[in-house]
Amino acid sequence: MKVISRLRSYVLFSVVIAASTLAQSIHGINSPSTDLEPIANRITANLERGLPADPADLAALDALLVKYAGDRSEAVAQIALTKAAYVLRVVQDEAAALELFESIAADFAGTRSADFATRLAAQFNQRAAADRIREQLVGNPAPELNFTWATSEQLTLLSDLKGKVVVLDFWATWCGPCVRSFPQVRELTDYYAGAPVEVVGVTSLQGRVHGLESTPINTRDDAAKEYALMNDYIAKYDINWTIAFSTQEVFNPDYGITGIPHMAIVAPDGTLRHVGLHPAMPHDEKVAMIDAILAEFDLPAPTSS
Repeated sequence: MKVISRLRSYVLFSVVIAASTLAQSIHGINSPSTDLEPIANRITANLERGLPADPADLAALDALLVKYAGDRSEAVAQIALTKAAYVLRVVQDEAAALELFESIAADFAGTRSADFATRLAAQFNQRAAADRIREQLVGNPAPELNFTWATSEQLTLLSDLKGKVVVLDFWATWCGPCVRSFPQVRELTDYYAGAPVEVVGVTSLQGRVHGLESTPINTRDDAAKEYALMNDYIAKYDINWTIAFSTQEVFNPDYGITGIPHMAIVAPDGTLRHVGLHPAMPHDEKVAMIDAILAEFDLPAPTSS
């Protein structure tokens, strides 16, 4: 199971902050919250300094769970949730963390921590299902994409690009990480200028366009307006790659997409070779993947300067 590292960081940081806040609101001696507070504070301090949490804290959390065995209160649920988050972030055992989240949901039903654990478990399972889809896709025909608008007027289907290596960058104007990766996508497009490589930024109608004015421009139920604004968007952000709107949602389940940006690479024969990439990954790594496919199909690759 693959869970991005920033999710690990977010979960642990959120949990320990909640634990500290709860402890500060309860003034008692030897209560679960006051016992948890110094551990949560140590973990928080390490996170804020960019330091790894102390593995000894895991033993301290286990000791608290033994001390309060049988107590199904929110305060004890926070201890269990902090342990699960610790296992996810520090131990990096995602399977064990998922089991802990599911146990919290069952053992502490009705608490806020149980609700949070339930949502996390669902998110993990969704990501696991998406990972399985992506694993099955690699080496098989890329799912078709139907385009309703593109900067290349003749582009209506992904399969129209057979014979080229196609780099698909799934994105949206409201997605900050997508926009921040534009320089890397631009660099890749420039590098392969004149080569049989097509970079396509795939999005879908979102009902709003961000990044052109101080507030999002409403385009709900007005596809023509959203398409037209894309020309201004392309000019403002110096986009030199193909932009295309697909009838399929940008969070395309056929590609196992649960978050964007999401980059995939399709071979000239239409088979999907790489999926689940980030467009801001190192340029040399993307080039190595693409050049290997070009060599496989005896197609010319740029000569590095």
